[in-house]
Amino acid sequence: MKIPSTTECILDLENSWLTIWFNRPEKRNSLSKILIREISQTIDFIEDTPSIRGVIFRGKGNVFCAGADLKWLQSITSEKNKTHDKAMKMSMELGEIFTKISNLSKVTISVVEGACMAGAVGIVSATDFLVSTSDAKYALTETKIGLTPAQIAPYILKKVGFNTGKKLMLLGEGFSGDEAFLMGMADYVVKDKKDLDSEVFQIMNNVKKCSPNGIAVTKNLLNSNYNINTTYAAKLFSDCIVHQEGREGFTSFFEKRKPFWNKKD
Repeated sequence: MKIPSTTECILDLENSWLTIWFNRPEKRNSLSKILIREISQTIDFIEDTPSIRGVIFRGKGNVFCAGADLKWLQSITSEKNKTHDKAMKMSMELGEIFTKISNLSKVTISVVEGACMAGAVGIVSATDFLVSTSDAKYALTETKIGLTPAQIAPYILKKVGFNTGKKLMLLGEGFSGDEAFLMGMADYVVKDKKDLDSEVFQIMNNVKKCSPNGIAVTKNLLNSNYNINTTYAAKLFSDCIVHQEGREGFTSFFEKRKPFWNKKD
């Protein structure tokens, strides 16, 4: 078995489980074009490797993931030609990651400490189980910079329900690991990050007792009513990224000022 070669994530295979460590700590493990491609290829590898029972998503540097790399997104808005097409392509690639994670026939676990923002909340919502520290920081910040969480919205709503999901997506307010547990997003919460591994091991041990095919069939059953239209979601996201407010959102973020819609009267 040859594990895929990666540069922006570290792959650790142990006890029939593959851990994908996001490894861009200097960028708060934000999702770059390369990292997205490596995650996608690794999920394909896991699906095609019967001996692997599950996958664990984690982040290096005491942070899970800050969502999509905003400098990458801004570079798309600053280009004069085919901006919408490029935004569509990028959003589709992200959407395919969430779909692959959700549809994987193996058990998926997210382990969160530190920040988990925007698209990263989509990753943890697409996985089967979320193990979080109580003080982890979550937020769906897309609307604050003129965007929409189009690709991840279905997974958020599936996890926490319509009313809670609406509040998280429309207001962009931050919430803790404890709050994530109370709303149903997190499945297990620990006070000390040293206890994360023991919670994960307990899940792994329970999975070991279950039939791989039984899990695969059950996951397919659970996902049967949640078909995601990634093309439509990509169009919504791309429309936002080329909109005046989308461009202003990126500009104001990097200029460390409030966007024009958030100025005092």
